[in-house]
Amino acid sequence: MQSINRHVIINEIEKRKIIIKLFSLPLLIQFYIVFTLGYLNITPRLYNYEVIHISAIAFTVGFFLFMTPTITNQVRQAINDKYYAATLLIFLAITYELTYLATVPPYYGLSLGASLDTATYLQSFASLTYYRQFLVSFVGPFFSVHASPILLLIYPIYEVYPSIFTLMTIQVVILMLPIPLMYKLGMKILNNPKHALATALLYILYPWIITAYAPFEVVTLAGSFMAMTLITMYLNDKKAYWASLTLAMASIEYVPLFGIGLSIYQALSKEHRKLALLTFIYSIAWLIADYYLVMYFSGRTHNIFSNLYGAALSSLLTNITNKLLNPNTTKALTIDPQTRTVMDTTNVLNGIIQQATSQYNIKVQYVIEVFGPLAFINFLEPQTILLMPWLAALLTNFTPYYIPNVYYTILISAVALPATIWALRRLKIETRKRALTALLIINTITGLLTGPLTPLSGLYYGNTIPNWNAPVANQYDLAMIQLANYIPWNASVAVPATAVPWYSITRYGWGNHGVPFLGPNSNTQYVVYSPLVPTGYPYNTGGSEYGPYAFDDGAWILKANYTGPIKIINGFYYENTYIINPVLPGTWQYPIAQIPPTNITIQITTETKPQQAITLLNTTLLKTQLQQPQGIACGIGPGEVIIPGGTYIAQPVTINETTRISSITVFTSYETNLATAELIISTTPTPNQKSTIYTYTFGTPWWCSPHSWTTPITANPDITLKPGTYYIILTFPIQGQTICEQIPNTPKALLINATTGQIIKQLPCTLGTIITTNPRSSFKVSLSNVIINILSNEIQINGNEEIMISTVVKNVSGLVLTINSQNTQSNIQLTIKLKVMTQNASGPLIPWYLIPIIGLIPEYVLLALAMLMLVPNLRNLRW
Repeated sequence: MQSINRHVIINEIEKRKIIIKLFSLPLLIQFYIVFTLGYLNITPRLYNYEVIHISAIAFTVGFFLFMTPTITNQVRQAINDKYYAATLLIFLAITYELTYLATVPPYYGLSLGASLDTATYLQSFASLTYYRQFLVSFVGPFFSVHASPILLLIYPIYEVYPSIFTLMTIQVVILMLPIPLMYKLGMKILNNPKHALATALLYILYPWIITAYAPFEVVTLAGSFMAMTLITMYLNDKKAYWASLTLAMASIEYVPLFGIGLSIYQALSKEHRKLALLTFIYSIAWLIADYYLVMYFSGRTHNIFSNLYGAALSSLLTNITNKLLNPNTTKALTIDPQTRTVMDTTNVLNGIIQQATSQYNIKVQYVIEVFGPLAFINFLEPQTILLMPWLAALLTNFTPYYIPNVYYTILISAVALPATIWALRRLKIETRKRALTALLIINTITGLLTGPLTPLSGLYYGNTIPNWNAPVANQYDLAMIQLANYIPWNASVAVPATAVPWYSITRYGWGNHGVPFLGPNSNTQYVVYSPLVPTGYPYNTGGSEYGPYAFDDGAWILKANYTGPIKIINGFYYENTYIINPVLPGTWQYPIAQIPPTNITIQITTETKPQQAITLLNTTLLKTQLQQPQGIACGIGPGEVIIPGGTYIAQPVTINETTRISSITVFTSYETNLATAELIISTTPTPNQKSTIYTYTFGTPWWCSPHSWTTPITANPDITLKPGTYYIILTFPIQGQTICEQIPNTPKALLINATTGQIIKQLPCTLGTIITTNPRSSFKVSLSNVIINILSNEIQINGNEEIMISTVVKNVSGLVLTINSQNTQSNIQLTIKLKVMTQNASGPLIPWYLIPIIGLIPEYVLLALAMLMLVPNLRNLRW
């Protein structure tokens, strides 16, 4: 009788689940019907933000109704299992923290690193809502490059509250979804809730998953769904397996390769062999569909395999797939889509070998860093097959593919971690527990030093440890965000690169409603100008069609043909530090802002210290290069030369006495695309293990477009060199440019083939270099003939001093700091600290959530609840 009643109850529950899902389906479907009718102009009244917004809310309600049975089931399990309840609370806590870190600091701090990629999605969604453009951004139609139908599922949820906060929340929630599944996998492998909780914690502590939390990228979504696919396969949950695999396939065109590898693994595994054929067919179908989807939107010009950037392997796969799937374009396939040169087998193979050996030391380090925290246990499984498509990135020379904390790594780490846990089943139960304990300890240490969950990562990356007690924004950041309210939603606007996401929500491209980086162009109606940061477009009142429209703590809006007065929202406050090293003859100008009529107070603090320098640089051009604003035009500036990819430049430097080298500064940028490079000090022009004294791998400098100027790159070797000739070597894995000037009586630079080591030629110029050395203790500072001018006030600087200036500005005036030196003083570093404050100036109030230590309070509460839930059980915890 009891079994009959239980059967009736189960049937009743299943019926309720079906009824709930049936109610949810109309709410889900209606959005796409309403949007399609409006978008295709069949029912034009439906195509406006208000209708789409209401329809999106109904969709989201339907989505949560659809997920209600799953959510209810999770809550029921949590009630019956305290460890699983703690897992879910930790899931919510970490989701909150990563969402906070992905939104609040980048948003209010106008983070350039997060903005460029995120803006692509913000603009793509805006194009769907406002402009009858199908996922178009400033780089063109999204589907003309990537196949990501999942965006059409995310779009209505995003449209409920279209904001960078919503977008990043969606990503972080998806990124964290495997945590509960990891708990269940731990239960299956270890049959103990305590160890299952530890297994779930591994997902959080293993750094190369959680470092993918920002910026928003479909690659991150793919990694998370791939992890869920593997785990649900291990758990024999077929419904969840196919749902996860489908979402992964819909994320990005790389995933079908994962599916093909997964089907091979399944064929080799007795436990999952029945899934192999269906998974293989499903993956091939998605691969073909992705190919044709991108071909359609790109006008049959773009192959999905060309997205594996910087790889001869990409050219080979592009050639093969085009011949199989696009036979009508066979003649065009003899041209390499990446290099635009004629393809043949020899060239392709040579290219693959060259790229595989390029920066091999960094690639080996990458493999160790990614798999080291897993103790390489994942390689005990044939799961290695699944990693092969992503390890193909090591055959490229595109450095971001093999930097562990860049989001591409999740395509490896999301597969490797579940495989590691699954591999433990091969061990005896006690050995499994010891192995899990070791993994937990390793990843706790690694996660603290390399992950985003604590500020300690500064120790590992060599950066300043973030101060979570300090606000994440200054008065300029808040002002720039506030100014967005002064621009009509449908106006075309030119913005600084850092502000792109926040001016991209309703402005998708370069046309009538464009957001050109740094702008303006012929269509621009408004210019957002940031005079306090170097990414601002240089503002010139002379002959400009833009006049001051609004002013707030240093951030401007300029409106075309505006002739009225400057509108002051708040007073002006500005603070900055300028370092002049070495002090060279001539005039240095630092434009700051236009000041309206007001009372103004200026505080200038100067500091001088001894700093010997060896300067191989034209002093006239030096200040031009250092002060040149970031532009939008490609080209070579004064004193710059192109260095082809696959070569390096070596500059001989002779040292006459034993010298301690403090820092070396060179100047470089790339003509196109992204890559890292190396600075080497060697005793020979062809460095090897014996001759190399110092190596410094530096991050990607600016590239064209939008930037084309040389970036100062400074290394701090802190090494001692004996008398002799040394070579400062600058590598260029792709075509770049550097300062190399014709300076009389200086040694000339050498251009050398990076593969053969042969000298291609001696350049008729000297590599622009500044080498600073530690001064002798007896060296005395003597600064002379240096004059500072600001608002027509001239001050002669003699050393360390503090000057206060109070004045009245009667007309709109340019606030410019001018430094004039009459002679070369290469052994002195001059530091100028400037504070400017106008009448009634006060920094804007800092909301509590802009201080991370306070803004993360909800996370602390959730973690405290998880701990309280486990306290009675912690005493009995044994490993």
